[in-house]
Amino acid sequence: MRGISQTDLALAVGTTKRTIYAIEVENADLHMSLARKLSSFFGCSIEELFIFDDRTHSTADKAIWFTHVTRFTAEQRGESVRETVKLLEQTGLAGRILAGYDVWHTQGYEYLAEMLADEISRYQGE
Repeated sequence: MRGISQTDLALAVGTTKRTIYAIEVENADLHMSLARKLSSFFGCSIEELFIFDDRTHSTADKAIWFTHVTRFTAEQRGESVRETVKLLEQTGLAGRILAGYDVWHTQGYEYLAEMLADEISRYQGE
């Protein structure tokens, strides 16, 4: 609508290009603060900018979400996804993440990946 790039939009609202892309392909759960910034930037209401659904999340939703979280955590730690999954299972974080899905899925992947990377580092005594 404004002819702005993902990078420029991300800078304007204080997020990353990756987050903007994920929102565009409906592959990200959105913080309300970011939704407000985006709607303000575009001069419209949140409801005009986004479609919210109240469906219950399926096992497939959780699996896809967990896959993204794992990938972001692996990138954060500079490891393979396979190694990251092993560490999440060894530390018990995988179970805690999935058990807390209803709360955690509202957080951005990057935020959760950063937290998980820190938790894994503490577990390994780094």
